[in-house]
Amino acid sequence: MSVEDTRTYCNCMEEVRQRVGAVKWLVAGNRLMHQDFFLSAELVFLQLRKILELIAFASLTANREKYSAACANWGDHWKARKMLEALEELNPDFYPVPLDAPVVLPNGNKHFARPSDGFMTKDEFVRLYDCSHEILHARNPFSSKDPVTQIGYTVDVWVARIQRLLAWHLMHLVDGDKWVVTIPQDGPVRVLQATPFLTELR
Repeated sequence: MSVEDTRTYCNCMEEVRQRVGAVKWLVAGNRLMHQDFFLSAELVFLQLRKILELIAFASLTANREKYSAACANWGDHWKARKMLEALEELNPDFYPVPLDAPVVLPNGNKHFARPSDGFMTKDEFVRLYDCSHEILHARNPFSSKDPVTQIGYTVDVWVARIQRLLAWHLMHLVDGDKWVVTIPQDGPVRVLQATPFLTELR
């Protein structure tokens, strides 16, 4: 795994963190939310959609040819489930696996437990991506569809579930490598080689 690949992945995760910060700012009662609710709602869901795209594409970091192939066809997949099916053909384990913060065992090894809930699942990824698509596109005025988009959770809860997914996570890269990644509130994203033992890559 090259340093460039690691840096690319970290850059994606750092951009996710920045965009999460933008969403938090937008929903924190700033003037824009009060002055133009529709504009601010669209900005929020634009950021959420970009976050999801970064999560999906980051998993292809280790293989630029497959990344390029996915990017070339991205515009054809406006439905999230189709998009995920295309990504799974390139990397069946593309979706991050959430982890708890490590616990140091008596022998000095670090143990990462897996949480059972509180994080954005793959099905929720699909729901949020598709909801974002609906909100970002003008509604057909002749449509009989409910004009209110049901997003499942509040924006604050969606953000919390995204952060829980990524704060500590295991990433299976397309070339077979595994990374343990941590995204702190501040400071650099850290990547550890998970096999055959934890080695810091950045």
